Amino acid sequence: MKLTYNVLCVDDDIRTLDETKTYLSGLNINVGIETKYADIEVKPGAREEPDAFWMRIVGEIEDSFAENTYDMILVDLHMPLDVSGVDVIEAIREHHTIYRPIIFYSAGTPKTDDKALEQLNAAITGAKLLGKGVFITSRGDLISQASAIFSEMHKEEHKVNRVRGLLMDSVSELDASIVELVQDDRLWDLVPEGQAKNKIVTEFNGCLQKDCDEASTLLKSIKQLDANAIQGFIKSNPKDISTYRKGHLLRAILKQAKDFKPFADVLKDGVEGDESLRGVRNVYGHTTVEELEEIHTEEKCIYIRNESRRQLKNINNIHELLDS
Repeated sequence: MKLTYNVLCVDDDIRTLDETKTYLSGLNINVGIETKYADIEVKPGAREEPDAFWMRIVGEIEDSFAENTYDMILVDLHMPLDVSGVDVIEAIREHHTIYRPIIFYSAGTPKTDDKALEQLNAAITGAKLLGKGVFITSRGDLISQASAIFSEMHKEEHKVNRVRGLLMDSVSELDASIVELVQDDRLWDLVPEGQAKNKIVTEFNGCLQKDCDEASTLLKSIKQLDANAIQGFIKSNPKDISTYRKGHLLRAILKQAKDFKPFADVLKDGVEGDESLRGVRNVYGHTTVEELEEIHTEEKCIYIRNESRRQLKNINNIHELLDS
């Protein structure tokens, strides 16, 4: 399951796609998916020769695919200097992706839907691109065609195994970030000595106490440590403190560090309780698909996407504030 769809747009007048982009972005965000667009505007420069113009377009396509994997590609038929959308599609299919859906569109010359479809069909048939994941549509029906494809993709994205994949990736990234941050001296240094650090010790020991059977030996060994000693213990014994407990510790640190309390409030929704992102991950990770089908809904998919994005953004914000 994805958090973002990347869409490549190839047209000689990208502005004509503004309405389409806005609509598709709204359609996808309704299920928690952001849409990012990369544009290649096929316009020749002053006195640019046809061969040089085409090689430049090929280079821009190369650069775009080097940076992103695209979930959908929009290609116009009519372009300047004898370049055709067919040339663009052939370059993409031959060198970059053989299966991502490409929507091939045109307003038609003259501008009618029937003429557009006639010209698109002729172009596709002549280039032997039929059956290669190329969908043709008039420019007037472009939104409808792209929406139908995205809606079908949403159904696939929302299957339980896809959702499990996103949960595992997102929570693993969150856990790895927590492990990194609780060992960051800069964050600890922002906590005032005295009562603030004592609160961290109290919260951390309380977290260990909840798991008293498992953590009794560990609790005995560190319950007399102050905050500075706990910091040193974690660095020297990274495997002795679980990621679960490190999440509680990080939240305790953030609550006491100047300007970081809002991040602690967000982190709580990521790591604490059955309704947190981690709690949902545990349910999906320890429940059979058959049982999950009874409780799995589109609303859960939307929550998982939005909360995953929110938690990872929260971590990035912590890093940015530390680096500022």
